[in-house]
Amino acid sequence: MVIKWTNKYSGETGYVASISRKERHFVNTYNRDEAKEYSSKTIAKMINDLISFGEGEDNEFEAVE
Repeated sequence: MVIKWTNKYSGETGYVASISRKERHFVNTYNRDEAKEYSSKTIAKMINDLISFGEGEDNEFEAVE
C-alpha cells in the first residue's frame, strides 16, 4: 500500500515517496511507482505521523493499493 495525498485547495494529487521524521515533512512524487510501500499494519501510523507534522493542514491522505 502507498499513501496518496490530495491538496485540499488546489485538488492536486500525488504520492508520498518518503517521510522525514527529522525534518517533519514528506517527499512528494507524482509517479505511483516511486511511492514508498507500507504494510497494512503501519500505513495508518504513517498517515497519523504526517498529520501530526502539520502536513494535514493543506493535504488529505489516504492509503491506496
